[in-house]
Amino acid sequence: MIKVSLLVTAGPQRPGALTALHTAQAVARSSHQLYRVFFYADGVHLANRLACRQDVACDVQRRWQTLVAEYGWPASVCVGAALKRGVCDPEEARRAGLGTARASLADGFTLVGLGDWVDALTQSDRVVHFG
Repeated sequence: MIKVSLLVTAGPQRPGALTALHTAQAVARSSHQLYRVFFYADGVHLANRLACRQDVACDVQRRWQTLVAEYGWPASVCVGAALKRGVCDPEEARRAGLGTARASLADGFTLVGLGDWVDALTQSDRVVHFG
């Protein structure tokens, strides 16, 4: 079994976000293990539960959020990149003085530091970047 990690830097409006989703689905159907999906740069928008545009980008966000919840994958979101883009969990919202109601991180996603990406690099047999 091959351990695969995905680095998703493409935002919801970019083709790479959908290609990454299809790749994750293919890994799930295979005999391989999806070790980690790491969302960085504009890819963190895929973990924003408050996005409500009625377009293809919003559909890609919803599909990612459904997939993460369905498979329970380690869906890691870079905390630094997320905070710069207004994506936060209740703890970070409280720290920023926004109140927990302003938390926007979708269920199943976790804010993490870059150390989690380094772990994925060292533990995975294959790493694929979607930008």
